[in-house]
This record gives sequence, C-alpha cells and structure tokens, in this order.
Amino acid sequence: MRHRGAILAVLGALVLASCAPVSQDRRYLGGKTFGPYVGQVVDAETRAPIEGAVVVASWWRDRVWPGASISERYAAREVVTDREGRFVLDATHLEEYAPGGTLRPTFTVFFPGYLVFSPLLGPAFREPGFLQGEFSPRGVLVGLPRLKTEAERRHQVGRISPRLLSPQPFSELPRFTRLLDQEAIAVGLQPRGPKE
Repeated sequence: MRHRGAILAVLGALVLASCAPVSQDRRYLGGKTFGPYVGQVVDAETRAPIEGAVVVASWWRDRVWPGASISERYAAREVVTDREGRFVLDATHLEEYAPGGTLRPTFTVFFPGYLVFSPLLGPAFREPGFLQGEFSPRGVLVGLPRLKTEAERRHQVGRISPRLLSPQPFSELPRFTRLLDQEAIAVGLQPRGPKE
C-alpha cells in the first residue's frame, strides 16, 4: 500500500509540473512587461515617415493540460503612427497581469498601399522592406515597401484577416479593421466589416 501511495504522489507531481509553463522560457512574459514598445515606420525606399500606419501587438497564450496543449489568442492592442511615423504602444498593465503561459507579443504593421509586416503571414515581407532593432523600449525602425500594382494590393488584402490578430478584432482593433476595409474598397473588394 505504501508503494501505491508513493507512486500516486509522484504521478500527481508530474501532472502538475506538466501543466505549468516553463518560467525560464524567454518566450513567455512570466508576469513581466517588455514594453513600452516604441519605433518608427517609414517608406522603405524613400525613408519618409508614414503617418497613420497601424501597429498591432498580439499576445497568444499557451494552455497546457496533461497530454495536450493549445495556443490561443489572448489580447491585442493597436496604435497609429504620428506625423513623424513614430509610435509608442504601452501595454504594461496587460502584460503584468497576463495569465501564465502568455507569450511575448507579435507585431503587425499595416498601411494601405504598402506590404504588411506580419510574422503571422509567413515570409512575405521582402526586400526592400526592412526591420532594424526590435519591438522594445529601445525601439525599432520598420521600412515598408510600396506595393506596385493593384493586383499585389488585392492579393494582400485577401490574405489579411483581423481574426489572426485578435479574438475580438472589431472592438480591440477598430483602426486596423477600418484601414483594411478602406484598402479593400480601394482595390474593388468588399469590406469585411463586423460580419467577417
């Protein structure tokens, strides 16, 4: 009987350990904030600042159960660049109080007529586009390349879904969804609107 109790205790400890995210894993917030996230968005060719570009931070959360795990969207925040193409996205409260297993944010930068920067869309960000620095308090410089044809713009709009970035895109990302709809209309597509 003693062995059975010891075995159950060890199994219980293993199950609990498997449910907790690894706090030393640098991908996770772990109750810390890594912002405010600051930077500048410019035209990749001319280096002119892009006023009105939307910068979106998306947080995902790993949920782990014994024998299974999933990643789910947790939250998103957006900010619009100023006249100099600069932005400050402060999510201190969100990050400090995020549940365990919340990953550091991924960033998307969008402005109509330009190639979107988004790791969620895969390796589509190409030269002459560039990313210098990192999304952090030290700052990042994002150079967006201009799309040359309406076909390129149409193709891009068809690939971007606000639901990739947020569980509630129309309430959390109103500027992003508005700009995306403006671009869709400009290239002859239907806007997504809140019915997407």
